[in-house]
Amino acid sequence: MATYTGYDRTARAKRAGMEMLVDLIEAYFGLWNNGTLVVRNMRGKSKPSVHSTGRAADVSWRGGNYRGTGNYADCEKLCDFLTENAEELGIELLLDYWPRPHGRGWRCDRNAWRTYTSHAMSGSPGGDWLHFEISNEHADDAQHYVDVFQRLLGDPPKAIKTPPARKTARKPAGKDPWLQVGSKGDQVKEIQAVVGVEADGAFGPLTEAAVKKWQAEHDLFVDGIVGPDTYKAMTDPSTAVVADDGPSAADKVEDRTEAAPTPAPAPAPEYPGRPIRNGWRGDVVKAIQAKVGAQPVDGFFGPKTHGVIVNWQTANGLRQDGVVGPLTWAKMFG
Repeated sequence: MATYTGYDRTARAKRAGMEMLVDLIEAYFGLWNNGTLVVRNMRGKSKPSVHSTGRAADVSWRGGNYRGTGNYADCEKLCDFLTENAEELGIELLLDYWPRPHGRGWRCDRNAWRTYTSHAMSGSPGGDWLHFEISNEHADDAQHYVDVFQRLLGDPPKAIKTPPARKTARKPAGKDPWLQVGSKGDQVKEIQAVVGVEADGAFGPLTEAAVKKWQAEHDLFVDGIVGPDTYKAMTDPSTAVVADDGPSAADKVEDRTEAAPTPAPAPAPEYPGRPIRNGWRGDVVKAIQAKVGAQPVDGFFGPKTHGVIVNWQTANGLRQDGVVGPLTWAKMFG
């Protein structure tokens, strides 16, 4: 379960990941940007607001003279989407001011909504906007949000401006190597040779595109960045996929014994259309438990199943989040 960050530091400028996430919400859900980065204290308190970090935003469904539809149901649809995909989107907090008696709140560390029975936040009930906060993980990575929305929702109903390839603000702590747009040197030449572009040692947009293609072909998280997992997959011979060149000469010797017919494989289950995580129940969970060796196969996605899935993802070179999203599902069932 994720840890809630809250205020950690004041940002010097708007953060690309958050700004792109808000643009995508406008394009796909019809709510509009009611404010992101602003350096101030929390209303009525002496503590800094998370808006000061550049990781908080308000989006409104207010209609009339404003750009929203005036329909609260659009806010509910957005809330469902953000909570169902909270891991990938880095959602840490949602505050919905509209419902009576005093609004409701969702936090990553409880992974559930709480309806407030006493006054807990300014603007409730009846506030026609949603406040949300994200983690630092993708707050500076606009392309991450473009890719996630595209994969989950398809093409946006209206155009958005996709940012050019850019270097992330900083290398995450403990991640080595970390090769991305703007990186230079022998390690870049090494991975350029693997992905099939000119090995000039300069990581530019062409190298990024080739890395994304290579990651997709090898069932890795597709972000165009060569972090520790991608680098190991590229350079460690033990992770290489060995091609099957057909039967050897010995295999071609005629076997005079009539072989028993091979039974047809059972059809793969169908992906349910959204990530499967803690709290799910049903036959889909049973199929996952059987695939990864979780016991018992009871159809309940709890902490034990989560832990076994994390181990399975580690062994298969996938992102270790314990969530069965599209990439993990494809690796499991093809």
